[in-house]
Amino acid sequence: MPDPEAVAKQKEGYMKMLDEQLKQGTVSLEHQLKYQKDAQYMQADQQKKQFVMQIDQQVKAKELELNQQFNQQMMQLQQQASQQKAALEQQAMQLIMEYQQKKSEEDLMAQQFKLQKEQYELQVKNQQEMAKLHQSEVAMMPQMPQMPQLHLLGPH
Repeated sequence: MPDPEAVAKQKEGYMKMLDEQLKQGTVSLEHQLKYQKDAQYMQADQQKKQFVMQIDQQVKAKELELNQQFNQQMMQLQQQASQQKAALEQQAMQLIMEYQQKKSEEDLMAQQFKLQKEQYELQVKNQQEMAKLHQSEVAMMPQMPQMPQLHLLGPH
């Protein structure tokens, strides 16, 4: 049987060995814990990045949809404005043509009135001159004796 001193030495050797194993086990467990935590954080970061990427893709898809919708509405608005401008242009042209036609008719009527007035004034002047000429001819003609008027005697 070993003596108490040898038992104490042996015990001390085992205690040191157990302390060393405990220390190594603790370090190993701490490394394992750190590795697992780091792996968890890395996985969480990766999931966050994927989620952010998904959200970004959804936002970009919605933005693209909104831009397409805007462009379509803009095109419709421009078409409507263009159609309204064309209709306005045609209406203005129509009104100008109507005005020009009426103006031409009025000008023609005014010209016809002027010509008729001039013709009438010429006729009046000619009639006046003819009347003067007739009066002067009558005045220059020798007086002819007037023919006696015959009275028919009828039963009285």
